[in-house]
Amino acid sequence: MDLTPEDFEPWVGRKVRLSTIPEPVEITLASIQRRPALIGIDVRPPFSLFFEAPLEVYLLDNTYEMDCGKGGPHAILITQLQPLPDRRIYQAVFS
Repeated sequence: MDLTPEDFEPWVGRKVRLSTIPEPVEITLASIQRRPALIGIDVRPPFSLFFEAPLEVYLLDNTYEMDCGKGGPHAILITQLQPLPDRRIYQAVFS
């Protein structure tokens, strides 16, 4: 099943749980960014999820089981973006 931005909209502003070792961590789904689909290339309109976390929540660029959206948990690739002075920013890209 292909996930869509609508699957994540109820979670914007809420914490989601990632399965990490030695224990799970929570990060906040801050926003969803939609992009127009490329005709003949994209099966669904591409979108990105942006997450925020305290500085002490350091995630490697990796695939994590995330409990959000419908029918989860879902394995989602998370990458770290340039952190802000007071928090870390992570992104998941769907194309």
